[in-house]
Amino acid sequence: PRDSYYLTDKMPVWFAKNPGDIEKIFREQLARCKTDYFDFYMLHALDTANWKLAQTYEACEFLARMKKEGKIRKLGFSFHDTADVLDRILTRHPEVDVVQIQLNYLDWTFQDAKAKFGLLDEYGIPVWVMEPLRGGRLASLSAEDAAKLRALRPGEGVPAWAFRFLQSLPHVTV
Repeated sequence: PRDSYYLTDKMPVWFAKNPGDIEKIFREQLARCKTDYFDFYMLHALDTANWKLAQTYEACEFLARMKKEGKIRKLGFSFHDTADVLDRILTRHPEVDVVQIQLNYLDWTFQDAKAKFGLLDEYGIPVWVMEPLRGGRLASLSAEDAAKLRALRPGEGVPAWAFRFLQSLPHVTV
């Protein structure tokens, strides 16, 4: 039954050539998934360029209408840019239900995930994590570094440290 699982999809705004394409893409996604609604729906890969396209094609306004019509239960976006850009988007659309960011203990400072996470925390927006193991780089460390972790928690694998870090953060839900 449809209510026994969650279904998520994303809007690739770069496929659109005009505002009407946003609706066409969305309707095609519903049809391909053989459903009447998405539990979660996101604008995909927002950065400066894709945010500009989303504004040009009025994607947020269309998706907000789809949410009002019950075609989307929770609306959000995945994000790939600086904290300043994230702040601009959230200032304009603080009503989003969820945001997905690259978040792991390496990128906490390396890609300033801390600042992005802080903004989402300020807005009270739940965080979905992508790249928790940074493409696998945090799944296996050097023998020396892995030994240090094993000394602290024998029997716990290296990847567990990355997930333990994420679980320590408020508002991380997925």
